[in-house]
Amino acid sequence: MQQISVQRHQLAEGPFWCALQQALYWVDIPACQVWCWHQTTNQTEHWTLSKKVSAVFTTQGERLLVTLEDGVAYLNKRTGELEYLCDLDVDIPGNRSNDAKCDPEGNLWVGTMDDAEQTASGRLWKVTAEGKKTLMLEGIGISNTLAWDVSRDRFYFGDSMTRKVHAYPYSEFYDVRAQKPFFEVKEGIGADGSCIDQQACLWNANWDGARIVRYDPEGEVLQTIELPFKKPTSCVFGGVGGNTLFITSASVATSEEELAKQPLAGHVVAIDLKAEYGIDVAGEPSQPFAGA
Repeated sequence: MQQISVQRHQLAEGPFWCALQQALYWVDIPACQVWCWHQTTNQTEHWTLSKKVSAVFTTQGERLLVTLEDGVAYLNKRTGELEYLCDLDVDIPGNRSNDAKCDPEGNLWVGTMDDAEQTASGRLWKVTAEGKKTLMLEGIGISNTLAWDVSRDRFYFGDSMTRKVHAYPYSEFYDVRAQKPFFEVKEGIGADGSCIDQQACLWNANWDGARIVRYDPEGEVLQTIELPFKKPTSCVFGGVGGNTLFITSASVATSEEELAKQPLAGHVVAIDLKAEYGIDVAGEPSQPFAGA
């Protein structure tokens, strides 16, 4: 297990692997920061914004796309300036963006949540390159896990407040939350961020569970990777062959005594799955946003 980050984060989230740059991007939500690690040089850089940021994406141009507490914006990497593409949940002041991913066509899907984690006021939005936003779902506690299995016409989306991840039909999307979930984690654990591998298996970060769990397309557990920190937040495949699993984590709501026992809590780590666990599988690079 390799430590990627150069400092302990409060809430590292949204890992994004750019194959073109051979770089890993992520955010620290409460610190309002976007980070980037370049694999070829082992160097990091970061941008500090004026608002909480929950996810970051490369685009068809030089700019980055970020999901902020009140909307979606382009980030100029040279100047740090923001240019809004659209706002989100301005009618619910306590909401902020949370997990987000781009679908196979490059549209952004972004979930929101009550920042105080008290009410199920979150929503799921779809945002196009032109900035057109479509409301897909309402009544969400903590939006998490967005992944697509195109061959099965599935879109995976979860709510950490209910501890459930559901498989939605992607081509003709509708609300399936009344149906049996794809999987459900036990009480005390949060189904946080996920990624999908080339065998259509879903890898989920178990918040407060100190592990990453791999589920097959039927929702059965295939493998479990135990971690030396309690709060993994998300994961993504990357690296030269796409077989490195990058994992973000958090140090919030953890005592100094516990942090002393978890030196990697709040850090971003990389795992060579084949070398360390004998799991010979790879994943696709993250999908960039369709806009420039």
